[in-house]
Amino acid sequence: MTYRGIVSNGVVLIEGDKPEEGTVVEVTPVGALTTSAQGLAGHPAVGIWKDRTDLPADTVEASKVLRQKLMERESE
Repeated sequence: MTYRGIVSNGVVLIEGDKPEEGTVVEVTPVGALTTSAQGLAGHPAVGIWKDRTDLPADTVEASKVLRQKLMERESE
């Protein structure tokens, strides 16, 4: 059976009927990547950052903020 879907922020959103939980599927891209989506800028993990309003736009600064939050103690 063939399922159609789109990739949004690194997650495949299946249209219509969905396979049972745990079903192994083969993903076949329909179109080629555009040049803007190639490389690190097109990586799904980078898309997670773009909609965050609580982080600086600069990814290096955002990484520093997240690292600082991770290192804080709960009592602080």
